[in-house]
Amino acid sequence: MPHSSLIGHVEIPVSDLEEAKKFYDQLFGWDFKPFGNSYYLYNSKGTTVGLRKCNNINKDYSSTIFHVRVDDVEAVMNKAEILGGRIFRNKTIIPVYGYYALIHDADGNTVGVYQDQNQ
Repeated sequence: MPHSSLIGHVEIPVSDLEEAKKFYDQLFGWDFKPFGNSYYLYNSKGTTVGLRKCNNINKDYSSTIFHVRVDDVEAVMNKAEILGGRIFRNKTIIPVYGYYALIHDADGNTVGVYQDQNQ
């Protein structure tokens, strides 16, 4: 079996599973399904994303951040704010590559959004 170094799963700690499910579904179109006790799972047929119910969430903003490829960083930033998220870093150019921004969900988790330069 060939080895792959691509990320297979990302887990997001959340205080309210239903609110987080709604936020990420409306922001990125991720259709989470119940998966075990206090857990939701979205399967993109390549990378899975889990929402895990936690009582305490570490809001250390120096932790690992994953970035979601989107068509329009600004549109996603605006939508995140409407859905109750907060902008942590505005749209920023990455020379030669494109743009990115950082948003916080209701629990303060940092999620990056990335747009290719040619979009």
